[in-house]
Amino acid sequence: GAFRSVQETVKKDLIWIKTPEEVRAVNENVDALLAKPLSEENAVRIALINNRSLQQTYEEIGIAHAQLVQAGLMSNPLLGYSLGRGGGITTKTFSIELAFLDLLWIPLRKNLGELALEETKMRVGDEVLRTARETKTAFIKARTSHEIAVLQEELLTSYEASTQLSIRQFAAGNLAKRDMLKIQEGYAHARTEVIKARRSAASAREELNKIMGVYGSATHYTFGKEGWPFREPPASSEGLERAAIEMRLDIAAAKKRLEYAAKEAGVIENTRLLEELALEYESEQSTGEARFNTLGVKIPLPVFDMGQGRVGMAQARYNQSHHQLYAMAVNVRSEVRRSYGELRYAYEIAREYRENILALNRDILEQTGLFYNGMLDGIYELLEDQRRLSEAKIASAEAMAEYQIALADLEYTVGGVSEKNNETK
Repeated sequence: GAFRSVQETVKKDLIWIKTPEEVRAVNENVDALLAKPLSEENAVRIALINNRSLQQTYEEIGIAHAQLVQAGLMSNPLLGYSLGRGGGITTKTFSIELAFLDLLWIPLRKNLGELALEETKMRVGDEVLRTARETKTAFIKARTSHEIAVLQEELLTSYEASTQLSIRQFAAGNLAKRDMLKIQEGYAHARTEVIKARRSAASAREELNKIMGVYGSATHYTFGKEGWPFREPPASSEGLERAAIEMRLDIAAAKKRLEYAAKEAGVIENTRLLEELALEYESEQSTGEARFNTLGVKIPLPVFDMGQGRVGMAQARYNQSHHQLYAMAVNVRSEVRRSYGELRYAYEIAREYRENILALNRDILEQTGLFYNGMLDGIYELLEDQRRLSEAKIASAEAMAEYQIALADLEYTVGGVSEKNNETK
């Protein structure tokens, strides 16, 4: 039930792997999702059910629930038996000791256990949303790196065409050697950029593989070609800070920790002298004598330890939780402002590439084509403008990736609520 509560809070499909059947179900789901071109949404789905670091976090719910169950149980009675002999007399003693005040402390302990479980649920939910954000970021980088590597190879083709043409023109005596060498030098740089792009794509893909928890043949997936969502952010960050304070699960977990620390301090304060109070029954029989029964109470004498250390630590933990919550709220507000600023600037840059720079380079290439067809420009001018367009496409892809990453960051920062539901492409 606690795990279902986490699922409802984060609004994600989760699987808590505890049996071989669940392992098989997860593997089948992962294989089905990877059998088609991978989308950002499916990458997140895979990570949330297959990332074993996240599965470790799910186990914290089991631990907290077990502690809650334990909090509702009385301490086991202590059973004692002794046998004594001397002077021809045998004495048998049977005793039972019971911490009967557990009956009073159980409701207090259960209340603390329930708070601890609620805090754990909020913390696990935040880890789910954090993993979703990291998966989105890794997917964006991996897919963009792949696309840039393809564009770099297209750019290399243009450099290769220029190089081959320059060699033929030089052999025919129509091009100076220096000009040919300059063209070959540009081609060498282009080959280097392709290698760098392939390296970046491989590294980014492995980061995504790690987060999704896949290996072997499962890493041979392809990326989808759907367009990235792109819409203008809100005109200001007004209201986002308040929404983050209300919706962030790590803030909710910190509030539960503060409530737990407050109640724990109260419990320790009220029980510090009676915590070890016990009821004892003893039955003793010696040879030739009647059985002698004793009922008594064991009360700790507050001579040396009056619980002041435990009370002081509980108060310090409460103060610590209070300051932690305050600091977290300040930091979250700062994160919201920073994430909003990053998104706003990333949007402006990406829009400039989409609406102006790419369009201008296409128009330039079209005009150069007209000049070339009219023999007013040479082939090198045409190839150069083709390269400029390819370079603009690469820069535009990088700008769009920065926008998508900023969008994922802001989505998490304000509490995990999706900003993409109504976006236009």
